Parts: sequence; C-alpha cells; structure tokens
Amino acid sequence: MYRLGIDLGSSFTKGVLVDENNRLADVFCVRSGYNFNNAAEKIIAHFTEKHEVAFPVYTCGYGREQIKVPFISNSELIALSKAVFEIYKRSCSIIDIGGQDTKFIQVNSQGQVEKFKMNRKCAAGTGSFLEEIAFRLDVTPAEFTKFAAEATGEVKINSFCTVFAISEIIGMIKNGASLPNIILGIYNSIILRSSELSLVEGYVVITGGLPAMHPTIVSLFKKKYPESDSPEHSQFLAAYGCVLLNTSK
Repeated sequence: MYRLGIDLGSSFTKGVLVDENNRLADVFCVRSGYNFNNAAEKIIAHFTEKHEVAFPVYTCGYGREQIKVPFISNSELIALSKAVFEIYKRSCSIIDIGGQDTKFIQVNSQGQVEKFKMNRKCAAGTGSFLEEIAFRLDVTPAEFTKFAAEATGEVKINSFCTVFAISEIIGMIKNGASLPNIILGIYNSIILRSSELSLVEGYVVITGGLPAMHPTIVSLFKKKYPESDSPEHSQFLAAYGCVLLNTSK
C-alpha cells in the first residue's frame, strides 16, 4: 500500500508516491491552474491507475485544504525541512525558490526549524519572475542554460521589481548588451535576492522548482557556497516531507 504527498503550489502541484518503507517511489507534477482540487485529482488519478493508494493523502502548499478527498494538511516549511533532514541528516540552511516566493529555513542538528524568512513583497527572484522574462524574450529554460554557458561577462540587473527588471533588460538589449551576458545577470540576480533573505551559514541545500528547471542556478549557488547541494527531485521534497511527518516513527 502506497501513500501520497501533494504540494499544491501557486504555479505547480507536485505529487509523490511513497512506499511502506517511506522510500520515494515515483513523482508527478501538473500545473495548478485556477482549481487546486482539479490539479490534485490529476495527481491522484495518475498514481492510483497502477498503484493501490491509502487515504488520507498528506498535503501542503497554498491549496492544501482545497481538495475533496480525505486529507491531512501540513506546514510546507516543516514538511520541506523534514524531507531535507531525512536526506542529509545534518544542520543546514535551506534556500527554496518556488513559483511565487523564496524561503530561507535554518534547520538544526536535530532537524528542527530554528529560523525562517520569506520574501512577501515582490516576486522578483522567483519562478514567476523568470517565467515572465522568458515569455518576453521568447526563450525556453533549455535555451536559458545554453545562453548562460556562452556568457563572456555579466550584466548586472539592478531592479527588484519584476516589471522594472523586464524594462531594464529590454533597455540593455536595445543598447547592445549580449543576450548570454544578460541571462547570466538574471541568474545571478536571483541568487542575490535569495541570499539577501538572511545570513546564510553552514551547509546550504537548494530546493524548489526553479533550481530543478534551471541547473545553471544550482551551479552558480555552488560557486557562491562551496558547501552546498541540490538533491534529486528537489521540487518534490515538501510533498515527500508531508508523508514523512505523518508516518515516520
């Protein structure tokens, strides 16, 4: 019998299938859209097609209580911390970059959350920030990675606001700045915004959908913080942690 964890985020809904030994068996992701219940139903249908799943499901995220099947709601930051500690078994700083927000979590050597901060005033430096820029520039995530690798220098992005940042980037293009250099600057601006949330100390774990889709961000984080890592399926860890919080002995 498998259990399901579902992270109903602002941009994407992530689901994990967990076996009886609390091992991650499979993952699946859909866009959240305007109806969190519809997104959750797609996740559940995907897993129950081939597996026997126990209810309730374990949820977190913006839409964690907006589903119709039996569920147990959990704190996203506690769930994420639980999953990260399950993997690394050490104190660490977690930088989680999602669709609408960036979180900083300090976890101690017992796996408890000691400190937490989150950007609340602006989406600059988040997934939606990069998604909007990609739409305006007509560049895919794969092309972002390719262009960043071709950069010969960095163009600094000064604006904290998504709208102003886009205007700034368009102005740079008009003035002859190369797209690879601009994209490297965009990536570094995201790292700067994330790092400014709090004093980052010790081992750093980078999670979230944005690092998962843009591996260059992980590489740049590792240059800034040599003692750091981004685990496999990092965007699914909060969903995984939901299950662990309710089933771990």
